[in-house]
Amino acid sequence: MLTVLNQIFVRTFYVRNAGTFLVVILLAFGFLSAVEHKALITAALGSPFFLAIVFVIWGLYLLKTVAFVRQVLTAPEHLFLQTFWLLPTATRWLLWIIVQTALLAPVLGYAGWMLQMAAQYARWDSLTAIVLVNVALIGTGVALADYRLRHPNPNTLQLPQLTVKLPYELFFPTYWLRSEPLSLLLTKAFSCLLLAGVCRLYPTDDYDQRLLLIGLLLAVLGHSQVGGQVSAFERQYLLFLQNLPLAWWQRFVRYTFMYGLIWLPELLILVRNCPVGIQLDYIVWLWLTGWGGTLLLHSLAYGYEILPERWLSGVLASFIGGLLAIMFGLPVGLWLVLTWSGAVGYWYWSFGQRQQRSNTSF
Repeated sequence: MLTVLNQIFVRTFYVRNAGTFLVVILLAFGFLSAVEHKALITAALGSPFFLAIVFVIWGLYLLKTVAFVRQVLTAPEHLFLQTFWLLPTATRWLLWIIVQTALLAPVLGYAGWMLQMAAQYARWDSLTAIVLVNVALIGTGVALADYRLRHPNPNTLQLPQLTVKLPYELFFPTYWLRSEPLSLLLTKAFSCLLLAGVCRLYPTDDYDQRLLLIGLLLAVLGHSQVGGQVSAFERQYLLFLQNLPLAWWQRFVRYTFMYGLIWLPELLILVRNCPVGIQLDYIVWLWLTGWGGTLLLHSLAYGYEILPERWLSGVLASFIGGLLAIMFGLPVGLWLVLTWSGAVGYWYWSFGQRQQRSNTSF
């Protein structure tokens, strides 16, 4: 029975999300070394706020697995699993525990690394919290899966629906949250935890501001796929958008507000973890530079079909070039001017190119 459950739930889950896990591995271990990962973990162990953020991320991953299990149980080809509840309760729960533990393997693996470091630094409060949260995650997943198994048609209560009129700037963020939550979670978790770790890496009076710029560069590049996602979203759901009588600057302003909302958590992270000796105005300039960087990536990716390997090569080249410029002392003010002027200039040029192609097609 366990073999059948592993094939249906565990293997299928990892096969379906193989691309997402590959992106996570590339982002987590391609740009960050083991030392930087340890710095992020140390920051989380020493801060209840950031440890709570890690727990929230784990909880969202749990919801992803729970939703997958519920979807599998209701699939017509898996209706034979309804006989699973005929097993003794202890046996059934033991099997669910094994399945849920396998589904939570990435979380448990990272939690094991955090437990090792918590024991090394004698952070017994954080160690206890990590253990209890992981036990709760497994228990919650098992309870919800077993409840769904015993109640295959629980949707008897319909709650009243609330209709809210959203402005255009919220269209993609809402879609991203509802339809691709794991992509949103991984993008923002990578960016925010990276910036938090960089801020706490050397929290001294002689903090090197170039570290913040390097962290900002990596955080912006972590959003490099968002422009393509926005373009794909509009091609699928907003085909009429290109025909609206909007000037290039009107469209750019809307995207500016949209990316400002997406980039807002980074401002909170930077302000909350501002290193000693770094002025608040520098943090604001840094965040505005990142905002312009995300807009520049959007302008470069919007409306184009770019091969993933070419885009990844461009991201890697941008990182190397940006790192060299930072190490040579390019100030944040110049970065701010370059990112925003590049975003506006390339958007204006590409908008004109798209208009010409549209006119020639007729």
